[in-house]
Amino acid sequence: MSNSFISKETLVKILAGLAKSEDYAVFAPVRKGKALDFAEIADGDEIVMSDEITYKSPKEALLPQVEQLMSFKDGEITENIHERKTVIFGAKPCDAEALRVLHAILSSGKFEDPFYKRRFDGSILIAVGCVEEKPGCFCGRRGFDKAFSDFSDIMLNECDGGYTASYISEKGKSFLGDFDETKDVEASQRNTAAVTENILELDKNLDDVRLFDVIDWGKATEICQGCGMCTFICPSCHCFDIKDVTERGETKRYRCWDSCIYPKFTLHASGHNPRAAIKERFRQRVLHKYLYINKNFGYTACTGCGRCIRSCPAGMNIKKVVESIMEVLQ
Repeated sequence: MSNSFISKETLVKILAGLAKSEDYAVFAPVRKGKALDFAEIADGDEIVMSDEITYKSPKEALLPQVEQLMSFKDGEITENIHERKTVIFGAKPCDAEALRVLHAILSSGKFEDPFYKRRFDGSILIAVGCVEEKPGCFCGRRGFDKAFSDFSDIMLNECDGGYTASYISEKGKSFLGDFDETKDVEASQRNTAAVTENILELDKNLDDVRLFDVIDWGKATEICQGCGMCTFICPSCHCFDIKDVTERGETKRYRCWDSCIYPKFTLHASGHNPRAAIKERFRQRVLHKYLYINKNFGYTACTGCGRCIRSCPAGMNIKKVVESIMEVLQ
């Protein structure tokens, strides 16, 4: 892994040039009203380079909220092939770690998703370390370094006039290597002060059925409105529904984000709903992220970005819920 220096001006020129080409889709933090959000850019002037964390994560660049998968007409099936390469600039280390979880779930085994995999294989992930911890963030409690993630192609950290660039992959080095303005810059000192030994983690060998009874899920969800906002802005949530729309003899199949918090998420065709109450749906969300995915893939699907905490209109706090579970079990 080599390190070098690149100025912000040079980086903006590179990203802007790619955004104007037909071969690339460039996603970066942009200002939308008062909010900072990830969006596909058309010009370099849109890019916001700051230590702020975006309202939503960059997962939509690889797993779009609404995506046409294929179409059917006159017995012919046409698969929708995403041909442009994707560049994601400005992902925080917590976002990169969340994409590691998504990648583990969607890129191999019986759940392999060819649409996601094509996008990922043609992507460049340029992560930017956090200078300061944000309100609601708990990446340190999850054991992550807020200034570094090796699940990226290029890891940037702010320094005077630009960034120190650590090339994690050969793909990243070939992408920006020719634009190095100063070779062999000393790597910026990674700030690991936020990382503690008290990692917020549930033992993957826990008996989940026991957790149904020993935790008061009704109390944990007494203020939850069931809006599902937490799942949509979470960088590792990936539930979706499939919908077919027919117009003028052609049927198009779409993948659309869904949420385990919604009351119809588990509604059976018979009318039975095994998770009719919000406490049951929230229980599934917490255990899925902190227990089931860990059992199946070896990762906990929460990287402590704090988006759900900052954005919840009711003031729900998944960190406190998991802390309370750990206290009860201990």
